[in-house]
Amino acid sequence: MGRYVEQTTIARPVTKRGIGLHTGAGCAVSLQPAERDAGVIFVTEAGAVIPATPEHVLDTQRGTTLGVVGPPGGATVGCVEHLMAALYGLGVDNVRAEVTGPELPACDGSAREWVELVQEAGIAPLGASRPIGRLSAPVWAGDDSGALVAVPGGRGLALAVSVDYEGTVARHQSLWVRLTPRRFAKAIAPARTFVMDRELQALQNAGLAKGGSEANAFVVGPGGYSGPLRFEDEVVRHKALDLVGDLALCGWRFDGVVVALRPSHRMNVALARALRAHFMAAPAQEQAVRTG
Repeated sequence: MGRYVEQTTIARPVTKRGIGLHTGAGCAVSLQPAERDAGVIFVTEAGAVIPATPEHVLDTQRGTTLGVVGPPGGATVGCVEHLMAALYGLGVDNVRAEVTGPELPACDGSAREWVELVQEAGIAPLGASRPIGRLSAPVWAGDDSGALVAVPGGRGLALAVSVDYEGTVARHQSLWVRLTPRRFAKAIAPARTFVMDRELQALQNAGLAKGGSEANAFVVGPGGYSGPLRFEDEVVRHKALDLVGDLALCGWRFDGVVVALRPSHRMNVALARALRAHFMAAPAQEQAVRTG
């Protein structure tokens, strides 16, 4: 028999305002309590409802964008991964996120402010339980750029993440962490967005990073960083943060270990999609209840 946990939501509405990392536009999100089994859903100004699932990922270029396509028209919400990571890391299952603008606020480039916002709202039990997803076999995604595999192991989610930025000061960094709400909030959530100095001009030419600044990102160069770091290995910790947020799209909490070699949003979402299919195909007695 698998184990069960009680479903949760936030105790009261809270709002965060700011500018978008890529568009530079003013934006805001109001987090609202949601009923059991609702999962995480985003609602745009026009009223479009976008479930936070892999099927609704429309873009993974420098962030994860969710959306729906028409008719009568499409709708998107960009840069959802840091909020998704905070919800998963703190154990919040069901939330309605009402969004103003094209993307979520960049905040300080990490998930720290999202964690503080959820803590300000409080976490409320919903009086309904759900099983934790169980891996009956390894699940993987990968290509020449990187590889990720989820394997059974232990209680809760553990991450082994490795990155390689040869030719920069970051070089090779690795991280092992078994997530708990406290460990996520202290060791993963504060890690900020970064960019390689060699990529910065190309991002700007592509019309991205219009809202980027030293207030919400740092630059990694061949000989140093653009400013002080929060962690000596902040680069790999931020990659772990993005991984948690993208894996949350699979719609289940699950027990296991995820090994990620050179992860990216594209690969993270591919693994989330594979995990979702794995749990949906599981025998009825082992199948986890869908939360998204």
